[in-house]
Amino acid sequence: MKIPTYKQLFIAGTLVSMLALVACSGAEETTTTQKDQTTETTEKAEVKLKNNISLSVDRGFVRDEVKFDATDLEPNKEVELTWNSIDGKYIVEDLYAVVGPEFTEEEITLTKGKADAEGKWSGSFKVPEGFGGDFTIWVKQDGEKIGQVGYTVDPSFVMEPESGPVGTEITIKMEGLGWSTYMRNWQLTYDNKYTGLVTGISTNGTAEAKIRAAGDVGKHAIRLRTGYLGMQYINYLQSPYPDKPAPDFLFEVTEGVASTIENHVEETPVAADGGVVMPELKNKDKVKVDLSVTEGIVGAPVKLTASNLPAEKEVEFVFNTMRGSRVSGNGFGEETTVLGKAPIDKDGKIEFDFPIPDDLGGIPHRIDLVVDGEVYGQTYLRILPSIVSMEPLSGPVGTKISITIKGGGWTEFDNAYYLTYDNAYTGYLCAFNSAGNLTFDVIATGSTGYHIIDLYPGIYKQEIKDTDMTLIPQLTYSTDHPGSAMPAIRLAFKVTE
Repeated sequence: MKIPTYKQLFIAGTLVSMLALVACSGAEETTTTQKDQTTETTEKAEVKLKNNISLSVDRGFVRDEVKFDATDLEPNKEVELTWNSIDGKYIVEDLYAVVGPEFTEEEITLTKGKADAEGKWSGSFKVPEGFGGDFTIWVKQDGEKIGQVGYTVDPSFVMEPESGPVGTEITIKMEGLGWSTYMRNWQLTYDNKYTGLVTGISTNGTAEAKIRAAGDVGKHAIRLRTGYLGMQYINYLQSPYPDKPAPDFLFEVTEGVASTIENHVEETPVAADGGVVMPELKNKDKVKVDLSVTEGIVGAPVKLTASNLPAEKEVEFVFNTMRGSRVSGNGFGEETTVLGKAPIDKDGKIEFDFPIPDDLGGIPHRIDLVVDGEVYGQTYLRILPSIVSMEPLSGPVGTKISITIKGGGWTEFDNAYYLTYDNAYTGYLCAFNSAGNLTFDVIATGSTGYHIIDLYPGIYKQEIKDTDMTLIPQLTYSTDHPGSAMPAIRLAFKVTE
């Protein structure tokens, strides 16, 4: 069962209100009769579901063991305990447009057994791994729900490590993040500066947020709070959910610098739900096309081989990309360039060496093998982000640092990177209008020593905003970023006297 979004609920509520107004103009007797029938039906439904389950605790964490007692059951009959599990995913349309999260509910079995001669049943179950929040537990016999009770799964948070020099990678591991509007998005601050978004939508509440240690030697405060509008909800104790966790951590920055201080692009992670599914390639019968690598950075060498092409003809290698802008008003569309041409040998085979084009990253590009104006074979090549230059690497406060990155994308989930300086979010960079090139500058600030500059993936735009995830760094990019797997980019600058 799909769980409706806020937008869908609002529309449904509006329609119900309109229908109610129309109904008010009808005969009062009919309305009263319908009301009586509805009340009677509701009362019957309420009688069917008993309050006949008691739990040893009414809230806890995933994998906790909970004891239960059920009464008022059919004696000596099979019985089961069930739970409303939630599954989450991102909806992406047309390969580039982020609609938003979607959640589906499914009833799962916690445990089975048999009622005794007095209609009682006792046992225990483990809280399922998955989303946190408020859940319903049912007791069933013969496939029918007899009774119910509520249980709350709280999120848990662990920070590793607890100390290290500037540049140390800090991982915050979470389980039981919520799926509801209020409990879905978590926001992280570092020394009271906003850093980014924490989610576990496609991973059903399990997530890892990664940042790097920054600042002077000493203790630094990391806070996590819910915030469905894109920032932390600070006075959560006065919210409708004052009982929910609000974790605080202290990370101690020690002397020296971490090995991860060096400028680098992280390993490419796995996209949420495996990423978007590219259209199926269309090759003519028996034509086979292979690449020596299917992804790489701008300028890296690639060898293309193909077989069963028309013998002793010339093949043209056509590279498909996108051009345009979302903000100029001119729109965007597909564009092609020719990587080169080569003769096919007498056996219908060909080898073609070329550098990865200086173009957009993100989702893969299609390469067409065209002979006499007709496409005979196709393959996909993905361009990964790379650091081209950063100058200078050190200097006094006020130094302008010039940086160039290549391989930025064009879709709503990979066209932008979101920049933090010492874990303070400062703004975003868009690669679409510049064909994947991100050239920008940062002003050096802070005390003497190393300062970290990190670029995170995020979501540029989403259609359904019951929770706003746009234009902020997604710190859980390595486990829960939709569309394409975009790595974080790690940079550092040394402030001198």
